[in-house]
Amino acid sequence: MKIIISENKLLDLQINYLNKLIGYNVSSFDNFIIIYYPLEYDDEGYDLSEVLMEYDYEDGRLYVDNDFIRNFATLYFPDESQTESVIKNWFETYFGVDINYIQS
Repeated sequence: MKIIISENKLLDLQINYLNKLIGYNVSSFDNFIIIYYPLEYDDEGYDLSEVLMEYDYEDGRLYVDNDFIRNFATLYFPDESQTESVIKNWFETYFGVDINYIQS
């Protein structure tokens, strides 16, 4: 079955997906904004969460985990080329920062 979705509706779906990330663990300290994957703990109670995204105010760098980019692209894009642009625009709008470049 094929489903046709308008570009505006697709962008809404992408933004809603990214907004759900904020339900994860977000930290802001020193010169960084960090979004972690959902919390996971080992048998001894130590936090195993990994960084999903990290913004550095000092150089305007946004680090985005490679696995997340691949998974997000697979869900919403015919190829990965547009993925970083959507993430960049969303992050800048949501957190009110300027991103100079993305590293993954």
